[in-house]
Amino acid sequence: MLSLLPPLRKHFDSLEDRLILFARQGIQVEGWFKGETLLVLSRLLSEGTIGALDRKVRFPEGRVDITVTHRGQLHLLELKHWLVGHQREYKYKTGFYFTDRTSVGIVPDVSKLARIQSLGAKWLMLFVTARPEPDVWDKGVSVFNSKFFPFHLTAHTSPAGFPEAYFLGLLQVLKGTDA
Repeated sequence: MLSLLPPLRKHFDSLEDRLILFARQGIQVEGWFKGETLLVLSRLLSEGTIGALDRKVRFPEGRVDITVTHRGQLHLLELKHWLVGHQREYKYKTGFYFTDRTSVGIVPDVSKLARIQSLGAKWLMLFVTARPEPDVWDKGVSVFNSKFFPFHLTAHTSPAGFPEAYFLGLLQVLKGTDA
């Protein structure tokens, strides 16, 4: 999955004006993010960079947003959009999303992915507007791992180096015994 991030990053970097607007207006745009991600992945499929692409794939444990076959390995990918900032009178912070047990947070997605008996790699791709500070991101991952053991997240990206408008957080989902 890491090798697919540069084309995704290039695409979203070109849309920075929209990302600034989303953060400023306090808009949750998960459907838009999924559409833009599918656009990039479809291009990679037509170029032969990835071998297969599917969306809303049904497993006994639930549906997965996207599956990709890359370099012979299946990757299961759940996508989320996190607004870091104000939405009306409420201020959303990174830590909230890491610990919220509702569908707004990541606990249900992590639980679903961890239960799927597929041999594929399991990922969360978090589209975060605006970019969190690296120490806040790291703390969120750490708090999740301690609070929701045996689930375990390994961060493969850091907010450092992303523009202020957004961050693509790539987290691998493991069971505590796999970490």
